[in-house]
Order: sequence, then structure tokens, then C-alpha cells
Amino acid sequence: MPMEATSPRNSPLRQSLVGMVAKSPNGSLLMDDEWQQRAEEELNETPEIYKRELEALRLMVKNDPNLRVPDSDHFLLRFLRARKFDSKKAFHMLQRYFLMKLKCPELFGCPLPSTCSVMFELQAQNMLQQRDQLGRRVYILRVEDLLLVLMEHHTADMPLRPTSIPDNFDSSKVTIDDVFRTNVLALEQIVRESETQVAGIVVILDMAGLSLQHAKFFTPYYAKRMVELVQETFPLRFKGFHIVNEPFYFDAVVAVLKPFLKDKIRKRIILHGNDLSSLHAFVSSDVLPAEYGGTAGKFDNGPWYMHLLAEENYFSDIQKYGYNLDAEIECTT
Repeated sequence: MPMEATSPRNSPLRQSLVGMVAKSPNGSLLMDDEWQQRAEEELNETPEIYKRELEALRLMVKNDPNLRVPDSDHFLLRFLRARKFDSKKAFHMLQRYFLMKLKCPELFGCPLPSTCSVMFELQAQNMLQQRDQLGRRVYILRVEDLLLVLMEHHTADMPLRPTSIPDNFDSSKVTIDDVFRTNVLALEQIVRESETQVAGIVVILDMAGLSLQHAKFFTPYYAKRMVELVQETFPLRFKGFHIVNEPFYFDAVVAVLKPFLKDKIRKRIILHGNDLSSLHAFVSSDVLPAEYGGTAGKFDNGPWYMHLLAEENYFSDIQKYGYNLDAEIECTT
């Protein structure tokens, strides 16, 4: 299948990732010339279009009396970039984003990092510190320990826990909804980054340990919610889903998702099996943990969690925005 284009690991783009965002005298966020050119080429972000579409989006938000959003151009900009500066599409996405949180808070509500310590103990989710060769964020989700813990709710006769799960770990404190919300927390963290709004994110799903017993966790309900998040609701560019260590029957899991997938997203799901060199053709090995043939040290979400904890006040603050719970809401989507 066609492979994504790659750029040299020492490219100017890669080097410009550190400290690329600055503030203009009026306080707005700016990008360096190379990133600005990329935003213009990929997202139609010219100065004229930026000004026109941002003003149009502000007006649409203002005319929705039941909706409260942060008073920040940077907040609106993430939706404009996700919809290539089409203000109408951006507004529809913004509505869906807040409706999602209103209607399904058990899945889409953003938890405070301090409430997620149990999830992070599992070492199953990690936003890598470095970006890949195309400037994209890289998020890894390892399902084996998650599924073992979830299975303890449903099965009395369970095998011994792997050493990666602490002996005193209380599996009753983890649900599949918790997994969903922690993923949302990860996305809420990086969506604030201008470079991520432009370059997007790639997701690596490590399916090692998946068995037919786990099929109960891949229900159409959760599959549909996940697809809605990716395709229509969250203001990020999801550039690839790379599946590694999947069993031969993983096609049955994909079949649950396919009815909900648009062709663009379907083409971005790449199955690698145990071939890590295949993964490296899409995500360079120098940003990956050793467990995935990389040179960036062992898989460890501790530094990421510390960063999230330092942002506790931000995550608390964003919970006050959204639709009025008592209002009659009519979405224009």
C-alpha cells in the first residue's frame, strides 16, 4: 500500500519544532516562516483568509446564545485549522465538540490529571515527548494490560497478572470509560499546540495480547463513539492509525469499525503485524521507544503524566465551557 511521504530526520522542519511559536505584539500566536508556509499550503491559512474566516466564526459563536466558549482566538483557530479554514464547517465541528461532552460526559468529559493516576500506573498510554519526521505528535496505546484489567471485572478465573501490572493494583477502579476519557485528556493537551494543529497526530495501537475473549469490549457503541471523535468532533488532524502486533483475526475487529468509517480514515489504518521496520517507514525510529524498535529509551509515560499534572488548572478551567444544560439546543450540523 502507498506509504506516507517522509522527510530527513535532520530537516529544517524537524529542527524548527522547538520554540517555533511566538507571540506578536498584539498577543496573537505566530508560527515561523516554514510552518506558516505549511499551514498555507495544507490548510489555506493565508492572512486574508485567516482574518475573514476567524471573524465569521466569531460571529457564529456569538449568535449561539446557549454556548459558552473561551474568549480566545487561539481556541477558535484549532477548529478552523481542523476544517481548512472553512468557518461554517469549523462552527459545525465546534458545536459537535461541545454536544459530545454534554450528551456523553462519561466518555468525552475531560478528567483532571490528578484523578487519572490509576490509569497511568498501567503504562498503557503515552504521548511521546518527541515529534516524528513530519512534525506530528505520536500517541501510543497498548491494549494488553488494559484488557487484562478490564477482564478481571468479568471473569473469575484469570491468569496471573504480568509483571507490568503492580500486584496491589485495584482493577475495580478502571473501566473502559476511563480509558476513553484518558484518551480525551491526551487530545485536549496537544490540541492547544499550533504545530500540532497544522501537522496532526499519528496513533500507534499495540494489539499484543488481544484474544477473542476481548471482543466484548469492541462493541458497535464504543466503535461508533470513537469514530465520531476522530472524524467529526475533535479538532485535530488524525494522520494515521498504525496497528502493531495484531492477531490474525484482527480483521474481525476492524469490521466493527468499517460501517462508520469514511474512506479517508479507512485508508489511514495501516496493519503492520510484528514487522517494526514497516512501522518505521511511517514513523521514524528515533522518536519511538525501544519496545517498538526505536532509540528513544524505554516506554515510560511518567514524564508525560508529570506534564499533565502541571497543567491541572488549565484542565479544571476548560470544564466551565460548553452548552447551557437547561437550554433547548439545536445543532446546525
